[in-house]
Amino acid sequence: MPPTRSEAVWFRERAVPAAGAKALVVGMGKSGLALAGFLAARGVRVRMADLRSREQLGDALARLPPDTETVTGGYDRGALRGCDAVYASPGVPWDAELLQAARSSGVTVSSEMDLFFRLCPGAIVGVTGTNGKTTTTALLGSVLAQGPRPVIVGGNIGDTVLDRLGELTPEHWVVLELSSFQLESCERPHARIGVVLNITPDHLDRHTTMEAYAAAKARLLRLQLPDDDAVLNGLDPVCREMAEVTRARVPRYQQVGQVRERHAPGRVRPTDAAVAAVVAERQRAAVLAHRAAPAALRARAAELEALCPPDR
Repeated sequence: MPPTRSEAVWFRERAVPAAGAKALVVGMGKSGLALAGFLAARGVRVRMADLRSREQLGDALARLPPDTETVTGGYDRGALRGCDAVYASPGVPWDAELLQAARSSGVTVSSEMDLFFRLCPGAIVGVTGTNGKTTTTALLGSVLAQGPRPVIVGGNIGDTVLDRLGELTPEHWVVLELSSFQLESCERPHARIGVVLNITPDHLDRHTTMEAYAAAKARLLRLQLPDDDAVLNGLDPVCREMAEVTRARVPRYQQVGQVRERHAPGRVRPTDAAVAAVVAERQRAAVLAHRAAPAALRARAAELEALCPPDR
């Protein structure tokens, strides 16, 4: 069930430890470094842990906030000592022994994306699925930018969004590409618009079963409200079943042939354009607004696909 107003306030307030407390951040990739900077700026003492050696980490160490404590070359439960919270990077399994030990000790376990969902004042458009997330996320950002509200695009695409939290207002659209790793780490991921593109076997070395993988994706929809939208691929049987887990309205896209003929310039796939059309229609924007998207958008989508790994 969605939180009450008082629960939502409590949920935000406990997102960040108090100034002077210590937090452990596991993983020194983009997400971990963003977390370290965000926490340190709020007076939290940061300890970073990574399986890689100092030599393997390279310049990542130089990008840490001053006075950051580091544990490199591996870690054990001792890394939790004195910590009030633990933040895991997407590459850290959500059931890792260290995180399980933290939970058993009553220590809060969170992540960059969990923190962002807790604190973001804007309306979130979440895009997930096995394939096509990057292009669709970029295209949706372009479509929503045709309207009066400011838009930022991020998540598992480009730079971390936590770095941009300070510039967001309740008027913003925040379009996020979300991996299964990111979604499973979010306690209450609420999206004003949730998009699930397709579900095929992937990351089963981590999720173990197809059912668990699909359940991680479905977390994007579970806390939606009746006035929200869950945009599902009507041609994908797993996506169709996800309509049962959300309270949101469920517009489906499936007229692929028609979309291919009218709305798929360049490298933009027919299904990407179909999603954009549905979202635009639901937001009373021009349904064909993405027709005006410049060639630079397609180039940018290709660039993002090349630069961003699936799950950092």
